[in-house]
Amino acid sequence: MSIPSYCELVYWDGVPYYYADDVFYEWNGSVGAYEQVHPPAGLVENTQRPLLRDLFVFPNGDQTNERLERDREECQRWAADQVGLDAKVAASRDNYLRADRACLEARDYSVE
Repeated sequence: MSIPSYCELVYWDGVPYYYADDVFYEWNGSVGAYEQVHPPAGLVENTQRPLLRDLFVFPNGDQTNERLERDREECQRWAADQVGLDAKVAASRDNYLRADRACLEARDYSVE
């Protein structure tokens, strides 16, 4: 199963979960795919905030889902560092999204 490209990566007790559209996913290495899972108690409350990822990202090359996830995480960190992100300030959020887009486009993705 593939997951939406706009999933939010959330760590809980050191375990990565992916969250989008009120659904949690977890990587199952034994079957080599993501699976929809019930989140651990307490995790739901921490994910009920607006997502910062409003960008839709499409590979232009042969990037894997794993590469896409890594690039998304790295670009998000870079963009947040560039603008000193304050999610409550719309101007900062817009600048963050522009920086995130620029980073992803530099890595050969189409971004809408």
